[in-house]
Amino acid sequence: MDDMEQYKELFMTEAEEHLQSLNQNMVELENCPEDSERIINMIFRSAHTLKGSARTLGFEHISSLTHHMEDILDYIRDGRIKVNPEIVDLLFKCLDALETMVSEVGDGEDTTSVDVDSLVEIIKSVKNKYLSGEYSEEDFSEDIEITEELVEEESVKNISSNSSSIKLANESTTVFIKENSSASAEKPENLDSVLNQMHESASALLTILDALEYTELKDTLKNIDELATGLLNETVAVTENSLAVLKSALLAMEQIAKVIETGSDPKNDYSELNEKISSTLSETVGESVEDKEIILDHTVFDLEEVSDKLISEINENKKIYHVKAKVVDDCLLKAVRLTMVLSKLKEIGEVILSIPSEAELLSSGSGELDVLVSTDLDEIDISNSVCEMEYVLSAGLELKFKNTSSKEVPNIAKPKTQAKCYSSPGQYKIDIKIDEECLLKAVRAYMVLKDLKEKGNILETEPSESKIQEGNLGGNTVTIYYDTDESEDDIKEIILKTPEITGFSIEPIHQDIEISEQPEKAKSAEGNGSKKQADNSASKKSQTVRVNIEKLDKLMNLVGEVVINRANFTQIATKYDLKELHNAVGRLNMLATELQEEVMGMRMIPVAFVFNRFPRTVRDTAKALSKEIDFEIEGSEIELDRTVLDELAEPLTHLIRNSLDHGIEHSDERIKLGKPEKGILKLIATRERDRVNIVIKDDGKGIDPEAMRKKVVKKGLYSKEWAEKLTDNEAINVIFLPGFSTAEVVSDVSGRGVGMDVVRSKIESLGGSVSVHSEVGKGTEITLHLPLTMAIIQTLLVRLKEQIYALPLTSVLDVISVEKDQIKNLEGQEAIIYRNHILPVIWLKDALNTYEVSEPENLYVVVVEKNKGKVGVILDEVIGRDEIVVKPLTGILKNINGLAGATILGDGRVALILDLNNI
Repeated sequence: MDDMEQYKELFMTEAEEHLQSLNQNMVELENCPEDSERIINMIFRSAHTLKGSARTLGFEHISSLTHHMEDILDYIRDGRIKVNPEIVDLLFKCLDALETMVSEVGDGEDTTSVDVDSLVEIIKSVKNKYLSGEYSEEDFSEDIEITEELVEEESVKNISSNSSSIKLANESTTVFIKENSSASAEKPENLDSVLNQMHESASALLTILDALEYTELKDTLKNIDELATGLLNETVAVTENSLAVLKSALLAMEQIAKVIETGSDPKNDYSELNEKISSTLSETVGESVEDKEIILDHTVFDLEEVSDKLISEINENKKIYHVKAKVVDDCLLKAVRLTMVLSKLKEIGEVILSIPSEAELLSSGSGELDVLVSTDLDEIDISNSVCEMEYVLSAGLELKFKNTSSKEVPNIAKPKTQAKCYSSPGQYKIDIKIDEECLLKAVRAYMVLKDLKEKGNILETEPSESKIQEGNLGGNTVTIYYDTDESEDDIKEIILKTPEITGFSIEPIHQDIEISEQPEKAKSAEGNGSKKQADNSASKKSQTVRVNIEKLDKLMNLVGEVVINRANFTQIATKYDLKELHNAVGRLNMLATELQEEVMGMRMIPVAFVFNRFPRTVRDTAKALSKEIDFEIEGSEIELDRTVLDELAEPLTHLIRNSLDHGIEHSDERIKLGKPEKGILKLIATRERDRVNIVIKDDGKGIDPEAMRKKVVKKGLYSKEWAEKLTDNEAINVIFLPGFSTAEVVSDVSGRGVGMDVVRSKIESLGGSVSVHSEVGKGTEITLHLPLTMAIIQTLLVRLKEQIYALPLTSVLDVISVEKDQIKNLEGQEAIIYRNHILPVIWLKDALNTYEVSEPENLYVVVVEKNKGKVGVILDEVIGRDEIVVKPLTGILKNINGLAGATILGDGRVALILDLNNI
């Protein structure tokens, strides 16, 4: 497999995970719009990662659609578009298209059947509709009125707004900053290696360009080479500006290399890059840096206009700040950057006033912004949160109030800036290591930060968060200083959610660490820690690795061979009765059992793997049927063998759609019946010994046994006389007959009579069974009884003549011995009296079409559970319990009724495994 195929396989795995997460979170967003901020961040993270991975591998159609989806999500996150059915339907439509395109990539298709351009146009149309205000605001007016009333109530707590005037103690604040163009920057660890590669590549490309006579490209490459050499020889200063220009130079080199490779004409104009390089080359090491004076003029705000709000905030002990932001001159998206500044300020406080206003930003094209903010924080520092900013500065305001009775109200103290010293029980230093071969290291680091932010506060990161957002990770390690109430185990789980994290350590902060000013001290303190602390840190590291399911299957087969040989050694030890051999076999048994349990555990995954796809199924089906449904999932942490779980999606889909279509009534009908307006559908998983039960339960109309009897006669499946003899439970179970359906009209949802038959066949093929319990008017409960695994199972070994058979122990209820004359014939069915009840019995020799000359007087009856109830199986001898490895039947034995597989016993003999449901 070449590198591209490996990356493609990895992309497919991650894409499927992200699409399932997107579907799940979109359903949650629709159901819980009040929690939209948290859910949107989760959706945004998955969409952004999917887009980046697709773009890296050249799947531009996937990347393009995801990018336009992000536009809608971004506006929802900023509050400019409200979550409503039209928006949710559009996003689901995009998700369906993405699933189709990802599936086509997996099938090796180079093109897609999805009309991406049409979808993009729909997205743009809907986006413009909501951003231009062409929709009703009536739904939100009531909330606004309530908020205004609350503000008015709060504003009169301590200071009466009607009798007070507000003045500034100081009309301006002067702040000095370093010029961005020469501001020094931390040198990335791998910079020298990159510069050497650039120099070598530039030399090679110049030789080729000489032959091709690309004069303009040669000049650009010479400039790039000079920049790389200057930085390498340290004659050019490493600054934020020089690193930014270097990044542009790298991109230009890639474009030039592509021109040479394809032989196409150069289309890009590098004149601007050449000018930037010339300017950067003048930034020599040791060049003096002058301070730049910025004046924050507080008089730009009309404080009287917002006096009520200011008084309200101050009465709540909030601090008032003037924040001034300016975008760099060459930024193409000035309004977007300033809007991001406003969003960041809203996260840490409340924006009281902004000049220009948020609505005017997009139309004004202004590159500067003044904001009046209230917050609980002692300082505001968001300068690293938004890129392409010349500066984001803040200053606390001193305000004075004077009421009409001439009583001075005490001055509101100016907020003081405090050092960032971190030391509390809930603060940690986290070191994260990302896979060296990961193509998206910065994206992985950003995903970890986003996850951690949901459960706590990021105090500081090395490298800075802004560099991570820009993709400048500079290596494969990230250090995070983190404040949270979560435990270390919870933090570990948060980090492990992100793929391609090869290692990490979590260390509590036990001393004051001034992170912003002295990060090196923290590192030094860490390095001087005791050996015990180092051992503790190492013990907290955890690693995960992705393993192909085929490798696990092969490993399971090898474990099966070990189990077979273990049984062989046990028989040999018993035969020769050697003490040393008994001891060796005992140790082998212990090791083989432990190995078997570990490998079985590796194959076990939570049922959430399948369950999490059904909220979307329920949502779409309920909408198609115009029904209102509350869907509940319980026990999603229960684990099942991956082989079993992979086969469950289809049966569960049939059962859920049937419950929605046939079971749960429409809202108006439910109200008439005195039921809640919304129907309840539950998907529950429970563990019971060595089995897992999956229950699909609804509170609908239930299954009427009498209606089933009439339906089965009408369809010609049973005669009227036979149907009348059916018990209520047997009448309910006719839903599993092939071709049976209660639907009068065939629809997209159901009505073809194949669903329930498929369900039972599939579950029985997995070694399980299906049971149904229903009450008319109260609802239906369908339970799937499944084995934990299909690879190694516990069985009861029995003998018929010379052949040994294995009965799955999960189906065996009891073993009894009977005399031949105790077997009676009742209306053509042989039976015995078992615990004061009549028990139907079958002869195993008849079921398997084998014959013998004589029958012994003493017989064994194994009482088993079949899908039609209890039955006794008559055979010659019961050997005992044994653990066996299931081997599939092939060739002419593959489709024989009554046989589920075969196994090899310890003495080398082959035993057939019986399928009791088909005997």
